[in-house]
Amino acid sequence: MQARTVERVESWDSRPFSGGVGQLHELADADFSGAVSAGETWLFLLNGRVIGVFGGDVEDVADAEGTVYEAPHESVALLYAMQQRGGETQAKYYTNDTPLSEAGETLSDAKFTGYIELSENVLSGDYYVVYYGGRSMSAAFVGTTEELITGDEAFERADDEVGVYEVVKTPVNVTELPPREDEADGGEDTDSDANSGAAAGAAAGVAADASADAAAESDEVDTQGTDASLSTGQRADDSAADPSESTPSDASSASPDGKSGTRGTGDTPAPDSSDESGGGSRRRTEATADSGAEAAEDGGTKAKPPESDQAFDDEREWRETTSVPTIDPEDSEDGSGARGSQARTSTGTSSGGRTKSSSSSSSSSSGRSGRSRSGSSSSGPKSTVEKLKQAVKQREQKLQAASERIDALEGERDDLEAERERLQERVDTLESERDDLESTVAGLESELAAAEASEGSDDTAATDLNAVDALSGTNLFVRYESKGKPTLDELKDTTDPDAVNENLRIDHHTQFDAESATVDGESFESFLEETTVYRFVSWAVRALPYEVRDSGHQSGLADLYGALPQVDRAELNGTVEVTPDEDTTVSRTFDVVLRDRMGNPLVVADVSTGRDPVTGDQMTALVEDATAIREGSDDLAAAMYVTGSFFQPAALETADEETAAGGLFSRADRESFVKVGRKAGYHLCLVEDRNDAFHLTVPEL
Repeated sequence: MQARTVERVESWDSRPFSGGVGQLHELADADFSGAVSAGETWLFLLNGRVIGVFGGDVEDVADAEGTVYEAPHESVALLYAMQQRGGETQAKYYTNDTPLSEAGETLSDAKFTGYIELSENVLSGDYYVVYYGGRSMSAAFVGTTEELITGDEAFERADDEVGVYEVVKTPVNVTELPPREDEADGGEDTDSDANSGAAAGAAAGVAADASADAAAESDEVDTQGTDASLSTGQRADDSAADPSESTPSDASSASPDGKSGTRGTGDTPAPDSSDESGGGSRRRTEATADSGAEAAEDGGTKAKPPESDQAFDDEREWRETTSVPTIDPEDSEDGSGARGSQARTSTGTSSGGRTKSSSSSSSSSSGRSGRSRSGSSSSGPKSTVEKLKQAVKQREQKLQAASERIDALEGERDDLEAERERLQERVDTLESERDDLESTVAGLESELAAAEASEGSDDTAATDLNAVDALSGTNLFVRYESKGKPTLDELKDTTDPDAVNENLRIDHHTQFDAESATVDGESFESFLEETTVYRFVSWAVRALPYEVRDSGHQSGLADLYGALPQVDRAELNGTVEVTPDEDTTVSRTFDVVLRDRMGNPLVVADVSTGRDPVTGDQMTALVEDATAIREGSDDLAAAMYVTGSFFQPAALETADEETAAGGLFSRADRESFVKVGRKAGYHLCLVEDRNDAFHLTVPEL
């Protein structure tokens, strides 16, 4: 069992399970929904049916003591069983392109079995719609406490969200419980035998009536049959293979004494079951066949099927499922799409006849059989064939029109791609020219600063600066030898870090003459390359992107991963100024500010080079300053604290508290994320400088 599933299930109301087949049958009789655990084995039940067995089999639970967990809603019991079983992702959609309500209608019409998960790029929570044979239930886990919301409220909230959802097809197999001890020993009482016989006899009568209706109306198929849904067509195929849907001659075959036969009741449909079910369903079928014969000999009285057999029929029809239909708002006028139409065309003929069923179910079996024979002579098959041919022709014309439309769109796409490539080449050329001009300007500014420093003085000796002034007057630039070679802009799984770093260089621009300047007696060039801030900037653009990528954290650190290729320059001891509103200006200073070409702050960092550890107050100050900047700038992706020592427990606790609202358990949530607004925030990262190398410790890669 998945650890997260176990944690959630164990939070449900629980009670001891003493073991034994009898208690399992009590849960089934009570229409229980939830889970039963015994040792490593788990059973999931929905309305009394075992829909999932994991870590063992039913007998392992029946023979051991454990715990019963009652689900707060049927939807979560079915959802967890499906997630544990695993399924196949059929499609992913963006809510602005395909609303959740539209997809829900399509899946219900297709009698889909599986679930929709809406969690990607959604910060408010995780939303699910669970389908079982087209019938749906909704559940949502909202907020940092993951409050469970179900029913219409959960679906309405999901339908209002903006994000990406996926459709997962998951099979559900019903596992038969072992028989009770008295049933296993053949000790059923006479009342059970009598009820079983009556139920089977009634089922035989209903099966014969339904078969007679189907035969009588089989010649009434019109062109609408080809428009039947995939699931309806599948039911028609099942009917052809199921003896319970036999022809009138099968259902009403007479015994030597003229009484109705029992062939129909012997094949009463039951829910599909996995291999774990054993012979339970076969025993039920054989018992029904025997009792049906007794009921037929008593006169074949027609009656409403007993609840157990009717439940099996409903169960089978509920679980008839097809693959997920295409959900595309740009498909044909009726919203079904060319591909959906094509699928329906191939499966709908027999179901068309079924949909023509009328209220004649109140008539007697013999009356319906007679109507079947007269209907066959009144409507010839030739007319039906002509109608079907015409329907197929219309579908082929629609498919041809759709194909032509696709060809036209593909041609437009190719033209747009060619135009995009031309414009990209122009952009590359302009960026190269801009870089050259910036280098020229930087050189001229450096010369100007040197001239101003020496103006009015005949002393040409080198200028000696302290470390703070030297760094405050320095900016670092991320540049490339050639834009035609690999760059961070092309950061992909196949990007070679060595090739990018060979092409990348870090230039510096100072407000003083760097060549003649010294810092505490050491040349500026030598001093700069040994500073922690310079080495941090180099690590951030040369190593960090690939550490995030190779460790598989691109999604968890999505904002930071997307910002690093945009870094154009680094400001040391830089001040960031933002305007959250027209009347407010916020200004904060950081040891390092990584900016894009337009000067927008992407990453801010405080750097501690001493031997003292980082305190909780220092961590709080960084979070408060970064949050104030993020409230006025949508570009800030991360705030980092860099230390050559270590972080005190208070600092780590502060970081954990500030990022707790980011969502720890959602698959799509961002890691170590400080939320500023409903969907806004930034990553809080803790970095240690040890042995001349930087290590990202929070979040841990």
